[in-house]
Amino acid sequence: MALVLVLLLLGAEPWPEQGLEKGLAALKAGRVAEARAALEEAAKLTPGEPVVWLALADARLRSGEAALAVAAMQQARKLAAGSPLVERARGMFARRMGEAGKALLDARQEKRAETLLRAALLEFPKEAELWRLLGLALYAQGRNPAAVTAFMAAIDLAPEDETLYAGLETLLPAGKAVETRLAQYAAAHAESALGWYLLGLERGDAALWEKALALDGKFWPAAFALHRQAEPARAVALLERVVELNAEYAPAYYSLAQLYGRLGEREKALAARRRHHELVREAP
Repeated sequence: MALVLVLLLLGAEPWPEQGLEKGLAALKAGRVAEARAALEEAAKLTPGEPVVWLALADARLRSGEAALAVAAMQQARKLAAGSPLVERARGMFARRMGEAGKALLDARQEKRAETLLRAALLEFPKEAELWRLLGLALYAQGRNPAAVTAFMAAIDLAPEDETLYAGLETLLPAGKAVETRLAQYAAAHAESALGWYLLGLERGDAALWEKALALDGKFWPAAFALHRQAEPARAVALLERVVELNAEYAPAYYSLAQLYGRLGEREKALAARRRHHELVREAP
């Protein structure tokens, strides 16, 4: 259901303008181009109506016009500053833009996702999830320093949210500022395996991975990190624990194949290599 229809159900008055009615009906039916045309015309004829601009923001976003969608939302906000209805619509719209950005990332359209998310952040600079998604979009393009900056902006806005710290995993080590932030998080959340694990990645400190694993025996990323510095027998045990907890983690099978081969366990090595190939082949 279109964003504006939801808002109308939440208490907005019905609007008699033909263009708005036509646009809302088309949005509800999924006829985006028709809705966009009707609502663009309605905005020209009744430019002072915030609900028209809210509906147009929805239509423009569905058309893939993120910057224009944000402009329509900004116009609605200017026309009805402080309106509970518009503020509720803005909250919905921010989530919708995040969902649209994630859909582009899932489709491996990272540059388009970046463009959409940057447009969204012009209007919603305090939305941590939008910054997190931007970090993912930048990382997917190999722009690691910019990705770190985006993740840190997200963490600044929601310092208690573990998922934001997890986004840094593949970017570590990332420098003193990030290490300081991770140390603060780990100290403030002493029972969190994630905090010690990430700090261990930043510092290259196996003792911190041991601490993370002691806190949570099911936290397989710490076990995987530890296997690199363990003697062969323990490394195998750690990796076997990893694949027990995450049977689709291909790098663990690759490492197991090498270790089994080194230990002379040929059949196990072949099985691990075969499973690694299967997972790599299945990867999207």
